[in-house]
Amino acid sequence: MLRRTKAEVERYVASVQAAASSPRERSLKGFFFAKLYFGIKEYELAQRHLSIYLHVRERDPKAHRFLGQIYEAQDNVEKACGCYERSVELNPMQKDLVLKIAELLSNHNITDERAKYWVEKAARLFPGNPAAYRLKEQLLERKGEAGWNQLLDMIRTELCARPDDLYLNIRLVALYRSNNKLRDAVLHCQEVEKKIPVDSSLEWCLCVIKTFEEYLESVRDLESDRNNWRAIKKDHLLAYSSLVKMTLASRDVQESRGALESFDRVLHSVKLCVNGPDELSRAFLEMKGHFYMHAGTFLLKMAQNSEAQWRDACELAALCYLKSFHIPKPKSKPVKGDGTGQDLLEMLACDRKSQSGHMLLNLSHSKEDFLKKIVENFANKRGLFTLFESLFGSGASKERSFLGTDDIGDVSTQAPVQEELSEYDIGAVRMHSGSLQHLVWLGLQWNSMSVLFPLRKLLERLFHLPQETSKLETDAPDSICLLDLEVFLLGMVFTGNLELQEKLNTRCGTHQPPFLPLLLCKQYCTEKQRSWWDAVCTLMQKKTIPDSVTKLRLLVQHGLSTLRALEKHGLQPALIMHWARSLQKTGISLNSFCDQKQYIGRSVYYWKKTLLSLKTIKKHKSIPEPTDPLFKHFRSVDIQVAAYEEEAHIAFATLDAVEGKTDDALLAFEAIKNVVSYWNLAILCQRKAKEIENDAMLPEQREEHKTYLLKRKHYLMKVIDESSCDPSVANKLPVSVKTVTEMLNAVIQELGENEEEESLASGNISQAAGLEVKYSTPSPKRLSFSPANNYKFSPKTLPQWAEDQKSLLQMLSQQVEALKNEIQEMKRNRSGVSISSHGWPGESYGTDTVSAGYERAQNLHEAVLRQLPSPHFHVEREPY
Repeated sequence: MLRRTKAEVERYVASVQAAASSPRERSLKGFFFAKLYFGIKEYELAQRHLSIYLHVRERDPKAHRFLGQIYEAQDNVEKACGCYERSVELNPMQKDLVLKIAELLSNHNITDERAKYWVEKAARLFPGNPAAYRLKEQLLERKGEAGWNQLLDMIRTELCARPDDLYLNIRLVALYRSNNKLRDAVLHCQEVEKKIPVDSSLEWCLCVIKTFEEYLESVRDLESDRNNWRAIKKDHLLAYSSLVKMTLASRDVQESRGALESFDRVLHSVKLCVNGPDELSRAFLEMKGHFYMHAGTFLLKMAQNSEAQWRDACELAALCYLKSFHIPKPKSKPVKGDGTGQDLLEMLACDRKSQSGHMLLNLSHSKEDFLKKIVENFANKRGLFTLFESLFGSGASKERSFLGTDDIGDVSTQAPVQEELSEYDIGAVRMHSGSLQHLVWLGLQWNSMSVLFPLRKLLERLFHLPQETSKLETDAPDSICLLDLEVFLLGMVFTGNLELQEKLNTRCGTHQPPFLPLLLCKQYCTEKQRSWWDAVCTLMQKKTIPDSVTKLRLLVQHGLSTLRALEKHGLQPALIMHWARSLQKTGISLNSFCDQKQYIGRSVYYWKKTLLSLKTIKKHKSIPEPTDPLFKHFRSVDIQVAAYEEEAHIAFATLDAVEGKTDDALLAFEAIKNVVSYWNLAILCQRKAKEIENDAMLPEQREEHKTYLLKRKHYLMKVIDESSCDPSVANKLPVSVKTVTEMLNAVIQELGENEEEESLASGNISQAAGLEVKYSTPSPKRLSFSPANNYKFSPKTLPQWAEDQKSLLQMLSQQVEALKNEIQEMKRNRSGVSISSHGWPGESYGTDTVSAGYERAQNLHEAVLRQLPSPHFHVEREPY
């Protein structure tokens, strides 16, 4: 709307009035004139023209409502309410205006019967409406003590309808405290904690802490409440840790320092009270670890806000994280009804060790003996003084401080072990309630270590879903499975890592660690990604509101369409290839045939989708990026189409091998001819040899067995030769050259060949092994699992004894079927009536088959197929 001046409006009004054919017509234009004057804040003129209009249209509810707006703009609440009331009288359907009248009367301290009438009317029209409730609350508060019981009853009633409303819970606690009912206030805080975590809101956390402090002060000298004091003090410690965490995440450096200093004083006040195995002592030990973790995070926050140098902050933060990580977990105390057996302190300990451990690896990244030097330089009195002043300043009192009186000299220099971190990460997942930010942060940590992220185990803690679905070509929300969620998180980590790499390239030369603590990180997910994840969690955990189910299902369906690379998915080929590779690597590290088949099967699914995208690239066409993609695209160059196609065919052959199609897998690997295929051919030849091997082999079987052993030896020799010629080949193997050496020597010994040939083989092997040590770089696959010397396969092909039993069962089945038909024919002839076939369930006597989960005896020396990781090609940000 164009902004007009008063003169322009007056000229326009005069021209319209002059053109009017009668005084009535001029009066009817008054509503329009009033709007024009209201727009330029000429309220007196607007009121005059609207009054003229009302002389001819006195029962127009819109005019009375607009007149009320004019009076409200002039702060004439009494007249405004009168006009609004008249408008509602003329048109009772204006519910919003009822609420408006109630708000005006309450906000201007009008507490007569009229105010009560409109507030109660608004509450009836808007049951459960926060605004209507607060109006009633204001009226009752103004009554003083006389309205206390009514207010208490009203809040309790509202809480029954909205138990998760933090405002209502805070008001109820405040009401208890104001009337010195501290015990009731504490009990309510503890009850709410079962449903709403104390760290869900900074305001709620402060309310809980204040309540606990007032109660603890009131019972300090009462011996009868000593045990209760210790129990509340434990909750007080936990709440303070949550306060520090939320302050670090959302407030500035000054407020964060204040919260950390208060936490330090609270720990100091409890220090002399912990001398036994009770809950307070367990909590104190755990909160000690959290204090040091928060201290390390605060130091990095100071550097992030340019209030400290990165190098100084990182060194002191490393000391704090070391202290935090090596504080032992409290002894486990199982919780009834909790399938995981974890209590709160144990989950907190897992989260502490997970975050502190990952930060230690970040801070010591590419720094030799970094942790050892930190301990030597700072784990002493001088280091304690430096740390104390860095955290709290030179004016703080050390005597009244937990940190100032603690001993930091007993710090271990041991870096976290990956197996430990994996366990702590899994234990920490429930502490964060499946937070997408937390899961992606963990994924980025594992990605930086070139180790497979244990996503499978994390997701099993959060969702009760099947691992795979048979409906991959659909996007039905009911078909969602754990592999869909794993693919989503893999995509989040992939794109997040590429984005971080871009920033790291522009930040070279600084001492800033590759990753900041979880509390200080920016959001790794877009609004679209977070909405999809939240929708999945809400639907799967059955927390939906009836009105929102349809919307949530549509949201999940749209995301599934992208994750399964269905029509017009808009995914970049680099991401689909990343999914295929990651799932293949995970699959070959698993020991369950069913799990292997599902993971490698999904990998093959994505390789097929990749090949379709590569066909588009071959035609020199680009993959269009959607306007609002689920995963951001990253530009890059140098796509090796032939290499990727070969990698896909290796995956196809691997699936054949896992499914027991050994002959098909042999043919496929023989056609590829690279070190990956040679390794797999050697494994498959071992499988074929084991299938033939038994104590009573016939001559032709012995010959066939020897042939497969010779082939195995041949392919292992080719792996050794390739490693000798090209040292980088060793990085593509899932095992070391030394392990290949052992396998080759075992085959030579089994064949009984002469020592001269064995010596010649060993010479080539030694050369290859030496080159591997000299040139090899850490392989993601190698770091993720340690293959055993006994290479086993999943039971896809039946051994001879099982085949014999199968033939026998088939013969018996045929005889039973014939006998059944004969008996039915006899009955038919006797009675002349047809007999229902369900009397003899023929299907139960059918050919005996072996199920997918069939397990054979261990003396068959079988086990999981180990397949080489695909050739590793560097893909820079996006391949097209």
